[in-house]
Amino acid sequence: MENKKIKILFDATLLTYFFETSGVRGGIYFVTKNLLKEFLKKDNVDITLFCSYRRLCYLKEFIKHYKKFKNLKILYDKNITNSYMALMEQLKYKYRKNKGKDNLFKKIIRWVAFRSCNLYEKTRKNNLNFFKKLNDFDIYFSPVEPIPKEIYEISKIKSFLFLHDVIPLGMKNFYNEMNEAKEWFDTLLNSLNQSGVYFTNSENTKQDFIKIMHNINPENIIVTPLGVSEEFYRETSIEKINKIKGKYNIPQNKKYLFSLCTLEPRKNIIFAVKNFVEFIKQNNIDDFIFVIGGAHWDKFLPILEKEIDNCEEYKSKILKIGYVEDEDVPLLYNGAEMFVYPSLYEGFGMPILEAMKCGCPVICSNTSSMPEVIGDCGIQIDPTKDEEMIQALEKMYHDREFRQVCIEKGIERAKEFSWEKSAKIMIDKMKEEFYKEDNN
Repeated sequence: MENKKIKILFDATLLTYFFETSGVRGGIYFVTKNLLKEFLKKDNVDITLFCSYRRLCYLKEFIKHYKKFKNLKILYDKNITNSYMALMEQLKYKYRKNKGKDNLFKKIIRWVAFRSCNLYEKTRKNNLNFFKKLNDFDIYFSPVEPIPKEIYEISKIKSFLFLHDVIPLGMKNFYNEMNEAKEWFDTLLNSLNQSGVYFTNSENTKQDFIKIMHNINPENIIVTPLGVSEEFYRETSIEKINKIKGKYNIPQNKKYLFSLCTLEPRKNIIFAVKNFVEFIKQNNIDDFIFVIGGAHWDKFLPILEKEIDNCEEYKSKILKIGYVEDEDVPLLYNGAEMFVYPSLYEGFGMPILEAMKCGCPVICSNTSSMPEVIGDCGIQIDPTKDEEMIQALEKMYHDREFRQVCIEKGIERAKEFSWEKSAKIMIDKMKEEFYKEDNN
């Protein structure tokens, strides 16, 4: 019986944002993509992709774009109305509002598309033929989205959900304006139950969910540390590093502190900027700049830029390079003197792991999950205490022997994390639950 191929329906909704350069294509997107890649390598597992009819056109484009996924099957409701609504979603994106580039035509298209999709969503009924197709599957896996009620209604399907963090709940002060995110998170919480099986990226995330959700069985929450892909590596070619510095206008004759994150309040980047300036001021350092990479929240960017402007004569030492192409990230880690990640809360903190694998010493927060990732391979600080940040920068900059120890220990620690290990934990648990149900 254990040789039977398990049919997994994989929620690929997040992968449909592959073309984005905004925060939506952040850490969880890469988690989803890497898990799918590893799932496909497993024996006795048959993967079919699934997403909302609204994102179907983008999922098809994703499969075309990445050759490694070209043979994947997609389950969808072959319904002419669904196809029309998917087109409306595409038009909403194509004619979305861009700063300074809006016009009446775009507004009309967006309004028609929005109204059509909302009206259809309220009146849409399940296609019984499509509903029957769901019975062909043994497992439903969602990397982030709440489990659809249609799945819960099919008793033979065992569902699994990956829980990443409790950010909308634990960071309310920063997310008052994120009504949509709060609504999504409430839906997620309401979908959790005693019998469900869940994966979490850290022990800290597991405990966070246990605290807020008393109807979850702790034994059904499986800690699954994330991996770091082979695309992150130690680069020794100065020529390649200088080339990437040139691409992002980083001065060739300067050392740099690097930070890579979505620019938003939780990442605590203003704290990092202020203390970087204080560090170079106190130590009279002229050959060190702060390179900040990543997409941004529109409402947060002016606040950050104002803080940088307030740095007066030091603001030229703070360089915002914006969104960084995937293939460029490893080289930017390699070129940096150190990587700083003073986030107030993380479900995991993948950039810490990426930096270590590239041989870049790390300064990060001592909060939430981050100590689980960095271990004793760098410097942990209280992300609210200026003096700790300044002292960490001084230690890492001046003590070259300590810096080298951090590099070597970080490279070794990064070897403990892999997507292969992550996928194995998950597939093994799915098989265990499947065979348990099958034997019953």
